[in-house]
Amino acid sequence: MIMKRRNTQKHENRTAIRRHGRRVAVLVLTLGLGLAGTGALATAAAGESSPVPFKASVSGTVTATGASTFRLDASGLASHLGRLDAYIGEGTITSIDPETGVITDVLIETFTAANGDTLTIRCDQVLEPMGNGLLEGTDTWTVIGGTGRFEDATGSGTGTTAVVDLATFTKELKGMIMLAN
Repeated sequence: MIMKRRNTQKHENRTAIRRHGRRVAVLVLTLGLGLAGTGALATAAAGESSPVPFKASVSGTVTATGASTFRLDASGLASHLGRLDAYIGEGTITSIDPETGVITDVLIETFTAANGDTLTIRCDQVLEPMGNGLLEGTDTWTVIGGTGRFEDATGSGTGTTAVVDLATFTKELKGMIMLAN
């Protein structure tokens, strides 16, 4: 009888331990998932970014605004903005090589989407004379600001520019931008 009670007691203890162990496992799993979910929410709330390809193609006019400054006004398309409501580039010539005619400038370019969101980049450009009034440029750009869905955007890339008779231009840009979630 004593032996039977001990065996019954052992069995009840094992069953209780198993039940308790399952509860602990479920609790740990639930807490782990809850904490992981909280971490994901905190990461999203902190503005975690995801990279997306960026391309833009614009063409328009060049207007001198001073001895070493100019303005670009254009229309075109840009990924994540669509058809541009406006494109404005404010440029400053930083150097002109007197022997080669190579022009170095810095542009602050703002792309405006139809809904009013903007993406602003800084473009460091080197323009090389090709003859017959044509300048061909290589661009290196970095995102410096934005509004709407581009408010906390970052990114960079490269591009090419062609200027004809210091009056008209076309520009192609490509790279990656990071949009806040």
